[in-house]
Amino acid sequence: MSKAVVFVLVFLLMLSLMSISSFAVTDTMPEGYGDIADGISEWGGDKLPEGIYSDSPDKVGDAVKEMSSGKFWLKEIMVEIKTRFSFGAALFAKLCGLLILASIFGALSRSLSSESMAGAVRFCTTTAIFASIIYIQAEHFQKVELFFQRLIGIMGAMIPITGTVWAMGGNVSTATVGTSALYVFLNVCELIFAKSLVPVCCLFTALALCNTLSPEMGMRGLTGALKKTYGFFIALVMTVLTASLSAQTTLSAAADSTGARAARLVSSNIIPMVGASVGETLRTLATSVQYLKSIVGIGGVIFILLLFVPVLIELLLTRLVFLLSSGVAEMLGCETEGRFLSEIGGVYGMLIAVVSMSSVMFMLALTIFSKTAVAIA
Repeated sequence: MSKAVVFVLVFLLMLSLMSISSFAVTDTMPEGYGDIADGISEWGGDKLPEGIYSDSPDKVGDAVKEMSSGKFWLKEIMVEIKTRFSFGAALFAKLCGLLILASIFGALSRSLSSESMAGAVRFCTTTAIFASIIYIQAEHFQKVELFFQRLIGIMGAMIPITGTVWAMGGNVSTATVGTSALYVFLNVCELIFAKSLVPVCCLFTALALCNTLSPEMGMRGLTGALKKTYGFFIALVMTVLTASLSAQTTLSAAADSTGARAARLVSSNIIPMVGASVGETLRTLATSVQYLKSIVGIGGVIFILLLFVPVLIELLLTRLVFLLSSGVAEMLGCETEGRFLSEIGGVYGMLIAVVSMSSVMFMLALTIFSKTAVAIA
């Protein structure tokens, strides 16, 4: 009776393993991967190699390999810089023109020895500078919001694909835990990054204007404290989420791998020939599944970079313009205007930091996915 029970259990176990193997045998990319590539092409122009749209893992793998080369990214970065350089140069010229006028009117007010006149001139010139950059800042805020929408859209489409590939490799519990953690990532990114960043930056812009026009209010220390607190909170959330995903995925993958190895060991000991054949078949399939995981994971990272790099370059160039203009203001003796431009540059620094951290967080999540061991290996 006990032998019959063992035989039935082994038979069911082998059927389970064979079902995994039949599910893992595929000559096409997971469903939905091509839609992500099409979406990236619509957002970023005609940047992707033709093979990225294929259903064949080999063609997609060759396209991903091409897109991960330094030549591809050097070309993309140079194109983005050339595209946005004229905008940066025009903004810098406009700010320098306003600063020259501010310097002239400031010199005239000082020659009249009138403090009230000097204060009025500083107020007018600072307001003029603020009016000249407010529409630019609003446009950049809209682009940042659009970036988060696209980033969340990509990750929302990638999560079911990663779960499918995890399950194809026998990592059933990892698929459950990993996709749940990624959905938590997505919700936190939408709640903290996408919805809070722009209002916080608007607040800091208003505080910068108040600090410049009314320095006697003494709000500069409060602004600095708020910036540090917000930055620390964002970094803490990102660290906790990444560590949690890494720990849960590693433990789940280890449990899946242990169960699969135990199953192969039992089957090979009780039915040596059949068990060895199943084990060899699963090892072969594990190699192909791992290749597919690498394609999906690295491809997802590249898709995020294709969204991230244009936004990063535009924000970096704009921040550089504000900081250079702040230096020009100090050279011309416009200290008040220089402080204002410096603080606006600090607001852009926060934008860059949060956009970068959110992108890195999702890229780390996809890297963890691609490096997770296949349970049936």
